[in-house]
Amino acid sequence: MNYLRYALVFLAVAFGAGLVVRLLEGRVSELGASTQLLVPAMIAALIEGQRHARTHRARPARAEIWGFVWIATALATGLNLALAYLAGGLLPEFGKLAIAHFASQQFLILLGIYTGAYLISNRFFFGIGVSTELGRQARGNDR
Repeated sequence: MNYLRYALVFLAVAFGAGLVVRLLEGRVSELGASTQLLVPAMIAALIEGQRHARTHRARPARAEIWGFVWIATALATGLNLALAYLAGGLLPEFGKLAIAHFASQQFLILLGIYTGAYLISNRFFFGIGVSTELGRQARGNDR
């Protein structure tokens, strides 16, 4: 697995989602929170699953999957914190993610919830990426 690619995809999708939310501001309520928090991890994990299956032409071992999931979850959580607390000047939508004061009790609770959501998303979407790519290969649609 390529963690640099995961991080770059995560950031690209996060910035793209932030721009879309900014453009749709006022037209679609509450789109920003769910889009900016989970979609970047979902897409990055999906791509990593596809790339792994394309390269190895096999489902990864369970330990390999969970190794990826734990590292990707740490990356996603760290990148989300950096975007929320450091990149608010670049795009105000990121500042809205920082809804609790850093290191407060509310912050720690939300951090746990977000980390759990990233863990589940990374595991689920990595598996989807592997499965869809292996299915495509089995149908003989190799590129």
